[in-house]
Amino acid sequence: MYHVTPAQSPMKKAFRRIRSRLSLNVIASVIAIGIFALSLNMLWESRQDTWREAEQSSRNLLTAVIRDIGGNIRLYDLFLQGVINRLATEGFQELPQQIQHQILFDYAAATGYMRPILILNAAGDIVADASSVMPRAGNFADRDYFKVHKEHADVGLHVSRPYRNRLRDGEWSIAISRRISDPNGQFAGIVSTALPLAKIGDSFAKLQLGREGTITLLRGDGILLTRRPFDENDIDRDLSKSPNISRVMRENSGEFVGISMIDGVRRHFVFAHVDGLPLIVQVAMSVDEIFERWRQKAFVLSLITLMLCSAVVALTFMFQRELRRRTLAEAELATLAATDGLTNLPNRRAFDEYFKREWNDAVRTQAPLSLLFIDADNFKNYNDHYGHGEGDVLLGAIADVLRTHLRRPRDYAARYGGEEFTVLMPETDQKGALVVAERIRQAILALGMPHEKSRHGVLTVSIGVGTAFPAPGNHPSLLFRSADAALYRAKAAGRNVVKSSSLNTRFHVAGRGGPDERMPGALLDRDGKGRVAANDAD
Repeated sequence: MYHVTPAQSPMKKAFRRIRSRLSLNVIASVIAIGIFALSLNMLWESRQDTWREAEQSSRNLLTAVIRDIGGNIRLYDLFLQGVINRLATEGFQELPQQIQHQILFDYAAATGYMRPILILNAAGDIVADASSVMPRAGNFADRDYFKVHKEHADVGLHVSRPYRNRLRDGEWSIAISRRISDPNGQFAGIVSTALPLAKIGDSFAKLQLGREGTITLLRGDGILLTRRPFDENDIDRDLSKSPNISRVMRENSGEFVGISMIDGVRRHFVFAHVDGLPLIVQVAMSVDEIFERWRQKAFVLSLITLMLCSAVVALTFMFQRELRRRTLAEAELATLAATDGLTNLPNRRAFDEYFKREWNDAVRTQAPLSLLFIDADNFKNYNDHYGHGEGDVLLGAIADVLRTHLRRPRDYAARYGGEEFTVLMPETDQKGALVVAERIRQAILALGMPHEKSRHGVLTVSIGVGTAFPAPGNHPSLLFRSADAALYRAKAAGRNVVKSSSLNTRFHVAGRGGPDERMPGALLDRDGKGRVAANDAD
């Protein structure tokens, strides 16, 4: 963990001021939170009510559509069954054609049924036509509804796939048909009526569903018969593999929220099978449209809530405004003076002050003190190759790693200058400091930031570790010199490594009482000449 250490007395004064007004702040906070909670509860209840209303509206529409479609088709089926029953009447075939036509179709005409009814023989030829005594010429043996009845005696009422009606200038239609069997049970033809999809579409268009609402009529096997909004390209599509339609086919009725595979709109779907018929009706309303009015209401209520909360806050802080400004200004200046603007780490000035305090504390407690010098390898080459902007990004990345890996409250990271960073770890011996340094090195290497001008190919750092047991009379600069010497050795070793040095608490001082005189406060190098000495711990 790192921290900036500005002057303490202004912060203590500000703390005392804030503490004296704590009660007022608590009361204001409770009021603001209460207003917010009340508004949130109102919005939630309103949202739930909006959703329930949409669900009920969809269910009502679904019921109306099913009642309309199911009732009409059952009525058509009654007419078809009536035709079949009259065909089977004894002596019917011996009657004149005019009488046959009246017997077969006048009942339907008298009840207001205006759809054409056709009777096809076993070859698919029209043999009777409700629209005229002399049937129109035509053969429909190629139609799927004819083939189904011819091949299966137990189909009953059949709803065909959509087709282009050759008798009505290619109008999209579906056929409602039943099989005609001879006395021996053999296939003798069919009786059918055509239902234009445009008629179904007209009934759908009268319903209020919003701009993105849909009504879909499907066969039980997932074939799309028609849909609002109408699109000819959707007609006769097999949707049985769609997750939404698969669910609709499995379940008798239900509702869910899903995304339409046709237009990608997220909707609330309500569906049900039409009792006794191979049909499914699905009503869907856009989720966005359902909540459109609620969002408007929520915006207004949120605005009012914000205004009320703002008023409470403004009244509360009106008494503290000048004090707050002064305190914040003082704290900001202190922080800016001690913070590196690029990395947001403490700067060198802040680090030096902190180092002195920790050095003195270590002298008092006789605890170890470790210092890490961290240097970005080949940083000048990186800047020259990638530009100073990318160099700033690199330094920021190193700072983030340091923030992540220093977890103790007293561990202190800073940008010391240029591409150099320092980490001070109180009460940490050389072994512990090496562990932390290696973790930092590996973490920066794991960033994988490209560095074409480095022999490693990615961003690396060299780290020098110095450790001391400060004693009275020692100068803090000795630990700096020790860590700096270790950093120099790390770079000389090829970079991307950690090297360490440690201070002797007893040492020779050249020129003071001879070579055997020992005093605290100096450091031996390897040749004993009184320069920086390092105990290898690599």
